[in-house]
Amino acid sequence: MIDCEKNRDTNELISRVKDGDNSAFELLLEKYTPLIEASVVKCLDEEYVIHIEDFRQEATVVFYNSILTYDTEQHEVDFGLYAKICISNALISQMRVLKKRKSERLSDTSGEGLFNNDSEDPSMRILEQESLKSLYSVIRINLSEFEYHIWQLYVSGRTAKQICVLLGKDEKSVTNAIYRIRRKLRALLHETF
Repeated sequence: MIDCEKNRDTNELISRVKDGDNSAFELLLEKYTPLIEASVVKCLDEEYVIHIEDFRQEATVVFYNSILTYDTEQHEVDFGLYAKICISNALISQMRVLKKRKSERLSDTSGEGLFNNDSEDPSMRILEQESLKSLYSVIRINLSEFEYHIWQLYVSGRTAKQICVLLGKDEKSVTNAIYRIRRKLRALLHETF
């Protein structure tokens, strides 16, 4: 009975966040901070501890996105588990990027890459973030609500089977939606470039 009440309270907060209630997000963030911290600590190698704040920020953003994409109508996956999976997948991806960057720097025999890395330039990061925001807004405008929801789950690393379980839809409709999304995004890229 207590678990049902906790789920109902959590689902109510999730609905409020989706409606734009920042105080509800703060309450959920406070409640799930131990989960976020545990995910960050579990993911980090000693070698990458200097990036812990970046990982915390990434985990918090992913936590917020998991609130927006969580389906409160389904009862198979608890929100805590859903958020944990989303955060873990994102942090693993971020670790892979860091490891790849490190290996690229180490393999650069000329030595120039060690001191002149454009990806570390703050102005380049800001430009990249602005470009991503623009891209996301174009994608959001051109996809239906259902397609956009599936796209968010798909780019977070989920398979069509995982998405159909999360959304309670049959695999054929999810697979068809992914095909439509790819076709629409390809067309948008051709128009833009």
